[in-house]
Amino acid sequence: MIKPEVIERIRQETDIVELIGSYLPLKKVGRNYRGLCPFHSERSPSFYVSPERQSYHCFGCGMGGTVISFVMQFEKLDFPDAVRLLAKRLGLKVEEEAVSGKNQGLYDICEKAASFFEQQLQKSEGAQRYLEKRGLKQSTVKRFRLGFAPGGNSLRGTANRLGLREEVLLEAGLLVKREGGLIDYFRERIIFPIFSLSGKVIGFGGRVLDDSEPKYLNSPDSPIFHKGEILYGIFQAKAYIREEMPILVEGNFDLLSLVDKGINNCIASLGTALTLEQAILIRRYNRQVVLCYDGDEAGQKACRRSIETLLRAGVDPQVMVLPQGEDPDSYVRKIGKDGFLAQLKDVVDFVDFIIAGRKVETVAQKRSVINELSGFVGIIADDISRELYANRIAAKFGISQSRVLARGDGREIQSLSKTTKPTDSTLAEKLVAAMVQDKELAGIAEEFSLSELIEDEVLRKVACLVEEHWRGDYYAPALLMDIIDDEEARRRIAKWLFDKQRLPTEQEFREQVCRLRARWLQRQIELAHEQGDDERAEFLTKEKDRLLRGKRNLLRKG
Repeated sequence: MIKPEVIERIRQETDIVELIGSYLPLKKVGRNYRGLCPFHSERSPSFYVSPERQSYHCFGCGMGGTVISFVMQFEKLDFPDAVRLLAKRLGLKVEEEAVSGKNQGLYDICEKAASFFEQQLQKSEGAQRYLEKRGLKQSTVKRFRLGFAPGGNSLRGTANRLGLREEVLLEAGLLVKREGGLIDYFRERIIFPIFSLSGKVIGFGGRVLDDSEPKYLNSPDSPIFHKGEILYGIFQAKAYIREEMPILVEGNFDLLSLVDKGINNCIASLGTALTLEQAILIRRYNRQVVLCYDGDEAGQKACRRSIETLLRAGVDPQVMVLPQGEDPDSYVRKIGKDGFLAQLKDVVDFVDFIIAGRKVETVAQKRSVINELSGFVGIIADDISRELYANRIAAKFGISQSRVLARGDGREIQSLSKTTKPTDSTLAEKLVAAMVQDKELAGIAEEFSLSELIEDEVLRKVACLVEEHWRGDYYAPALLMDIIDDEEARRRIAKWLFDKQRLPTEQEFREQVCRLRARWLQRQIELAHEQGDDERAEFLTKEKDRLLRGKRNLLRKG
């Protein structure tokens, strides 16, 4: 881990105008510099660099950030590599802190276990023949660090020699308790190490060499591994899926076969149903995804479930429909990379996917399909996407858009309107923009738990990050832009820095936060009444009254 003081020194000593000017021509315009945006195609320059704020922002595509984020975006580098590149440019030595913490032992033991399994693969002719039969190149095997778990208790048997403590192996899910004692969790299986976003081994998947059951097995959850929160291949794919639409498959070998053919923008859901957490992880890299599931009935049912999950997470799903009896592994081996990429051009959205193969001749059949599609539309949080999909469905069936929007699951649409539809987004954004730029206002925001009041997900993420870091020695908007993992959030912060709006005074800020909290409390009171929870409604009403009395006193002092 690179020391914070090193990162801050790089931010302070790197001249952002000189850095970006080495990549593209810039012309001075007033206090800023302007040029053609390197991140999207444009004829008139809308890309601005501010030496005063040491940040950049494009008013065309919205991209923005600091010297570090510019190098990350332009050079397609991870944060540590971007810092090292800038440090080298300045002639600085990058010092890294020793990694420590309560879970470091688990990371270490997973890494040693992965190396052990890799070595065992080289010793097993049967496992090597199996991988050859699956058509995988050695480069793919090495890139994903595939291994083999022999029969018996080979891992436990060599634990002492490898310096592996049994209690930590048990905690990591590599050993399991049975009546006879501790035994290896993975035996006679091809091993797939599962990596964190930073490239650490955090868990494993295993597949038998024959057709016995269970065919696939994943590590049980541990303090560092939660199956429903990570995706297989995300570490290897993240450099690709920002630029190319991710291809989401179900199985490990589906992914490996695609990557083996040179299709690198692939991720897999660890052979289980896609979770909301996994869908949100996808959204960090791309707002669209292609679902490529098995062509049988089970695969199509899983695809439908994933569509719903992705829409809830704010990801627009496209579907690549495979022929009956094919899966991504068999299909890409049959038609090759070029054939597969050609098929990708014929992906369909969820509307066409749901309608395909359905009879929509009678009124009853049409009503059934419309209700199903409207249910999907009802869970789309983005207003524009929801309206566009409603227009598509309405046009297909010759009904009004309002009918589509009203036909979904009423309870769900009602619930969404109360929890996700922004009611005070303008005021909330104004407050978050202010707390980003002023430490004193950030302290007031934390005092009022401002982040709890914000319904816009991106704004809430920024507010939470400010509340977490504003007391730090190196707090600044630049710090936030470099550490936040949401591109949209980074863009908003950059935009706020280039806006010329006056920041509110501390009293104005307190009064505005009070106003926002009062409106939030009123919505909670109404919801409590609707749910029949009169006790909670009474408690919230008293809290609102106290808040308003405090607001009146604040205004009198002003």
